[in-house]
Order: sequence, then structure tokens, then C-alpha cells
Amino acid sequence: MEYYLSELGKKGFRFEQARDFTETMRKLCGWKWEVDRTLRSWADRVIRDPFFYDDKQGYDHHWKLKPGEPSYQLPEDFLQFACYIAVAHVKYGANYDQLTANEIFSFVTALGSDLPQKLKKQGSGDLPAEIQEYKDDTVSCKANDVFATIKISLKEETEEAYRKVLDYLCRLLGTGFPRSYTLDFRSPEKNWLPIKGLPKKGVHQLFANAVRWPALHKSMERYARLAMAEDEWYNNLEDEHCAMPGTFAVFALGIEDENFHELVCDYLKMCDGEHQSLQGEFVLAYVQKYGFTEKGLELYELCDENMQHLPKKLIALRAKK
Repeated sequence: MEYYLSELGKKGFRFEQARDFTETMRKLCGWKWEVDRTLRSWADRVIRDPFFYDDKQGYDHHWKLKPGEPSYQLPEDFLQFACYIAVAHVKYGANYDQLTANEIFSFVTALGSDLPQKLKKQGSGDLPAEIQEYKDDTVSCKANDVFATIKISLKEETEEAYRKVLDYLCRLLGTGFPRSYTLDFRSPEKNWLPIKGLPKKGVHQLFANAVRWPALHKSMERYARLAMAEDEWYNNLEDEHCAMPGTFAVFALGIEDENFHELVCDYLKMCDGEHQSLQGEFVLAYVQKYGFTEKGLELYELCDENMQHLPKKLIALRAKK
């Protein structure tokens, strides 16, 4: 692929050709280690290095435009391909690849292009129109696959409204939407799960509200199983509140109904215990509600195997048994 892009640059670079060839290589080779590094190298060589210098501050890069007028202007096709590379990092890469995407977007913007701004408003164009934006009298949903954002608002608290939201989320995740994303939710009522230590954010509110209707539980489980993925995160939750997508749906179902035990077990086996700790608070709340039953003990052991530090109160409860 490196050879192909180099030769294409000599013959007359065309965005469509570069994109189509890259997509073929991605499907054949996968994204990680092969395609992503080659594309990042191309962006550094063609977009960054000729026009920017690193005014490094400590360990952080701080890229600035080189002083004076550049000796040449980059054709639009190069800038389009750079934006394609940034979008691909969001769609196919891990959570931290969004930093690479944002850096490439900043280079393109600094070079005078409005392409990143258009993508921010309109998305990549790959999402079906009815998925990119859905709206009726009670529900409003909008997704941007470039910046991995989902915005949902409700005017009324009804079972049907939450059914529409859950169906929308499942259809969206089925399109290849980025696995790490920001989910912003707003509705008239703010309910929270009976689990201490959870962040009071919209994504928490969504599933704490929806779980009130038993008829929606299977839809919540479907969303959770579509959303759960290793090394992926809700982007608007950080530090001690970081959480794998699907977290609040799993917690809501797990604390509400023991019949979702298998889902909770699958979640605890998958989530990153080195960087996430909210699962410890869930298991503590579960044990306080149901006790150290056979299921409760299994959840405790799974959590203990996959976490650096269990909540002290949970350890104390176990010691008493």
C-alpha cells in the first residue's frame, strides 16, 4: 500500500483511487498494525512534515505552521484523503486513535480547508439518512460517525419513546458506527440506578429510566451485547468513571433481575479491570440486595479476577461469609 500511494502521488494523486485501494487493503489485511501505520506515515510525510514544525513542550507535541508562505499548495485530493484517514482512525481504531484523528483534522484545518468542519456537521456520509438523524413528536436522535457522537432527547417519558431510542441505538451500532463513542441523553425525568459511585451522566439516566418497563429489557440486553467491546469506552466518561459501552444497560438489568446473570458474567469477563472500576460498585450493590448466593459469589469471583482493587466494603462483606 505504501508503494501504491507513492506511485499514485507521482502520476497524479486522486482521492477516489487512494480511498478505494485502501478500503480493499483494509478488508484483506485488517486495520491494526498494517493499514493504520502505513496511512499515518503517509499523513506525516505529506500533510504534516512539509508544513509544520514541532514546538515541543515537555513530552507533548505542539505542532505549528512553519513561518513564511509554503512553497506550494496541497491539492484538494490530498486533503480529502487525509480526512478519510482521520475518519478511518475513528471508525476502525481503538479509543486512543481518536487523538490521531483529531491531530490530522487540525493539520487540514490549519492548511485552510473547511473539510473537517463540514464533517463535524454532516458526518462522513456513510450512515443512512434515517440513521444519521431520526425525529418525531417525542424522540430526537442524531449521530455523527466522524466524531463518534450520539445525541438523543425525549419530550415524554413513555415506554414507546424508550423503545424507539433502543431500536435506534441497535440499528446505529449495526451500521459499523465507531465502537467508542459519546452518548448524550436528555429527558424530563432523571432517575439513577441504586448503585453508589456511578456518574450522574445522560447515558446512566437513559438506562435507569428505561429499565422501569420490563417489556424493554430484551431490547436493553440486545443493545448491551452490541455495544460491549474490549478496549472501547464511552468517550465522555473519564478517570474513575470510565466505562465500556453497554455498562449502564448491563448494570440496570443485572440489579433489576437475576435472570440477566449470564449477561453480567459476560460483561465482567470482557471489561478492562485495569482501567475501569465501576463494576466493583455494581457487584457490591448486587450482593447487598441479593446476598452471597451462588450467583452473587460467581460475580464476586469474576470481579476479583478482573480488577486491581475491589471496594473495601465488598471485601468486608465477603470476609463475614
